[in-house]
Amino acid sequence: MLMGMVWSHPTRWAIGVGIFALVVGVGQVWPRPAAPRALTALRTVDLSHVVHERVPYLGGEPPTQLLRDGAGQLTQLTLGTHTGSFLRVMVAPGAERTTVENLSPHDLVLPAIVIDARDQVQDQPTFALSVADVLAWERTHGLIPPGALVLLTTGWDMRWGDATAYLHAGADGLPQVPGFAPAAADLLLNQRKVTGLGVDAPAMAYTPATGLALWLANLTNLEQLPPTGATIVIGALKLQAAASSPARVLALVP
Repeated sequence: MLMGMVWSHPTRWAIGVGIFALVVGVGQVWPRPAAPRALTALRTVDLSHVVHERVPYLGGEPPTQLLRDGAGQLTQLTLGTHTGSFLRVMVAPGAERTTVENLSPHDLVLPAIVIDARDQVQDQPTFALSVADVLAWERTHGLIPPGALVLLTTGWDMRWGDATAYLHAGADGLPQVPGFAPAAADLLLNQRKVTGLGVDAPAMAYTPATGLALWLANLTNLEQLPPTGATIVIGALKLQAAASSPARVLALVP
């Protein structure tokens, strides 16, 4: 009889279940869902240049081509792996070869150390950050920790709109631009054990003595970052068997 009443009166069944749930729930404290971590307290800085068909690029890179449909939407592109702001994986001689698609998310989200050399570059366009410069920075801000990404701010990115001025090629065709002196790169990569180096110029990469390291070039807006405290997010394309990739690089600043 009871079963028949339940099945023949679905409305009464639903009301009964609701009352039962209400009675059971009286006095019970349900846990609040965890609040999402607030990102509004962070300032975001875009460290990447806009890619267009007139971007500066070194010899050997294919010309940048952006094909669009009748509505102006991009449908096809041709880019070199060193076009625009880019990431390069540097591997020590004899070390196991590692390419971009093998990098983990942990490799691409890094604490930033920022060394500002704009004053020196104004007087010396081919300024090379020295070991003495690194040690002077550490006396002010503390020892550079292992695992960090060291970014060199030179102000060279202001030339991005003029390919000839930005590349500033010498007689050998190589850029005559600011960057890291080999001894400073060696100190940072092989003694301080940083994860990588970056600069707002087209300087050449450096090879670590052991393992691998990351190299970021053609960055911009580095002057907006504090000496310490920012986190860098590297959005490199997950290209198969590629040592380099164009990248959208962002900074999260407290």
